[in-house]
Amino acid sequence: MKIWIVTARFGQGHFSAARSLEEKYKARGYEVVVSDVIELLYPFGASMVYGAFNHIICRNAAIYNFLNEFGRNPDKEVLPAKQLKEAFDEIQPDAVITTWSACARMLGSLPVPTFVCVTDLGVHAGWVAPHVQGYLVATQSVADQLVEMKVPEGKIHISGIPVKKVFETLAPEPKTTKKVLIMGGGLGILPWVDSLLKELSEHPEIKITVIAGRNRKLYRKLYQRYPSATIIGFTSKVAEYLAQADLLVSKPGGVTLFESIYAETPCLAVFPSYKHEIENAKFIQTREIGDVVWQSESLCDGILKALENEEKRCLWQKNMQEMKMQLQAQQRKEPYLVEDSI
Repeated sequence: MKIWIVTARFGQGHFSAARSLEEKYKARGYEVVVSDVIELLYPFGASMVYGAFNHIICRNAAIYNFLNEFGRNPDKEVLPAKQLKEAFDEIQPDAVITTWSACARMLGSLPVPTFVCVTDLGVHAGWVAPHVQGYLVATQSVADQLVEMKVPEGKIHISGIPVKKVFETLAPEPKTTKKVLIMGGGLGILPWVDSLLKELSEHPEIKITVIAGRNRKLYRKLYQRYPSATIIGFTSKVAEYLAQADLLVSKPGGVTLFESIYAETPCLAVFPSYKHEIENAKFIQTREIGDVVWQSESLCDGILKALENEEKRCLWQKNMQEMKMQLQAQQRKEPYLVEDSI
């Protein structure tokens, strides 16, 4: 069986989820093709689209939220693109899975089952399309939101947000060493990290690791200014660093959040401003698996409070352990598989 996974690189979460699904299906012996929908639509302009997104839109919450709200209009007609039809004919998959909200509507109705994997803890109308066979969602809360949008319950499968196998097989380490891991996603967007490290330098007992991702300029600056901190560029060992940390400090992306759940490392969500980040941050607080530092609050104080309150950190970790067990049980019941629909 051949599975076609269609995604986009607006942020790293959608693409990371696509790669995690690819890993799971290949382990079952399936043939898998992963495609970037923007590269298919604009083969000579995709780099410009992503460049604009990464350098302008991705750093401006107001612009991002406006465009995101515009794109999720359920009444806006989206005509299937010729390039996507040609790609489908060439690949000839037995099933299609999308991990970016607009993909299913762009693809239109296909002669094979189409599934949508929702990559955040909230869902909007842009994810929903009438021809979709099934929805893979993170939690019951997301499932309930889809039901409110008139999606039949039978189409909804609770499986968590997909992460790579290395996270699912982690052996979490004891959280007693005051190790803080700071991440800004694959793009390394950390506008607040310089001032934070200046404040944290007054607390030498805290061991700091910063993963700057592909942001080489940030890596060089931090490496030179903060020799007592461990500064890392893009790495394939995120799971190891996450398992060793007592606290993850990061923007609250859906994939990152579920990686931290599997590592049992509480997450301190930093200044959520995008709509999906706010939904993810509220999930962190509601489920008591970490805390949130909002725009008007001190990030350094938030970190210090989290590290000093061992009782609360133990509660966060316990809740993560329980959530992980529930996810694993649910995945055994409804795995990331599509055979029954073919």
